[in-house]
Amino acid sequence: MIRLGTTLRCNLPPRHIWVVLCDPARTLGRILMVNFTTLRETSVDDLCILDQSDYSLLTHKTTVAFSRHQSGEVTALEELIKRGEFSIIEPIGKTVLSKIVIAAMSSPQLPPAMKKLLAAEM
Repeated sequence: MIRLGTTLRCNLPPRHIWVVLCDPARTLGRILMVNFTTLRETSVDDLCILDQSDYSLLTHKTTVAFSRHQSGEVTALEELIKRGEFSIIEPIGKTVLSKIVIAAMSSPQLPPAMKKLLAAEM
């Protein structure tokens, strides 16, 4: 069951880790996902930096890529999981999830319509 904090790995290159930032039960079946990516000097997303102390599957400084967010119906994500394109993995902790959601609310990279989905969680 997909819900707030569900953590997934995309099984297609570059195999990023993704996190669901809203509970589809509270957003009429809609979800918002963001992915983790390597932090680089050129990263536009530098508002929420994570490392292995935040999540054990990280191996280096990582940023939450709000600019690459994806949204849609939870049923579409469930279908991608069935097809093997995504796998549910070890969830991130509640503290880190909260850090990501708070950063998302202030990110200039996340459009207002997506922030409305987050508001359902606050």
